[in-house]
Amino acid sequence: MSLLNAEELEKKIEELNVKLSNVNSELDEAYKELNELKGKLNEKRNQLTVVINQLNSKRNELSELKNKINELISKRNSIIEHLKKNKAEKDEVSKRIIQLRDRIKNLRELLKELEASGGRVQDKDKLRVLIEKLEFEHDTSPSDLKKEMEFYKTITELEKNLEKAETLDEFRSHIANAIKEIEELSRRRAELINNLKLIYEGSYKPLKDELMGLRSKINDVRNSIGELKKRRDELKAERDEIKKQMLSLYAKIKELKEAKMQIIDEINKNRLLLVAARKSAAAAERRRSEESVKVELRKRAMEALQKLEKGERVSLDELMGLEDSDDHQSK
Repeated sequence: MSLLNAEELEKKIEELNVKLSNVNSELDEAYKELNELKGKLNEKRNQLTVVINQLNSKRNELSELKNKINELISKRNSIIEHLKKNKAEKDEVSKRIIQLRDRIKNLRELLKELEASGGRVQDKDKLRVLIEKLEFEHDTSPSDLKKEMEFYKTITELEKNLEKAETLDEFRSHIANAIKEIEELSRRRAELINNLKLIYEGSYKPLKDELMGLRSKINDVRNSIGELKKRRDELKAERDEIKKQMLSLYAKIKELKEAKMQIIDEINKNRLLLVAARKSAAAAERRRSEESVKVELRKRAMEALQKLEKGERVSLDELMGLEDSDDHQSK
């Protein structure tokens, strides 16, 4: 039975070794797959780092572009304010020119009416000289009612002519002054228009174009940020999936290691049992051998004893066998 147990134990140990080999193969495959996943995880992390750095760079670029746009908007608003002031002044100048032109038109119409009433007005200086001469003659001439009446009538007509002449001169002076002011205002308006054009073409339009370019660039950067965010999220999802697979593998490896230890423990236990079984079988075999020797010695001793009792001659070997029999019996 002991021999049978040893054979069964050897067979069981062999089966356990095969099982252990299979578990080791599964562990090797699991570790191989785990290392591959670690490589993929490092690759995803590197890719994610690159994308995050690009994303931060784009965000910084967006912030710089916004700051630049704010600066340009402030500058543009200042230019617009200057343009508004120039335009307001130009409009005021244009309005004043229109008013002056209307005034000139009205004055010329009045002048025309005055010149048309009562014929051509004499020269003011000649009228003043004539009035002074008549007044001197009146003061130095004898008093005469008829002459007095003629004098006052003449003086009145001359003063009216003088007043009319002064009015005409005043109108002409107003017209001349208005024309002069229009000329000055026209030059100022031309200067303002030129300034407006220069400011618009030289400052406002380039700044406006630059703002449009920056806004277009901001849209491009925002689109890039959107794409980078999408790529970042994809990489995070891929990274998390790899981590999930690695956790599953870690759990599998843990189970395989536990199974391996159990198999090793079972192999060691069965090896101990095998050693015990073999020792037990060897001891049994020794006992059987010793018993066989004892039987043979007893037989030989009996034969020698019978010969001695019969008085027959006993050989040395037979005598030795008799001693051995006594020794074994004493034992």
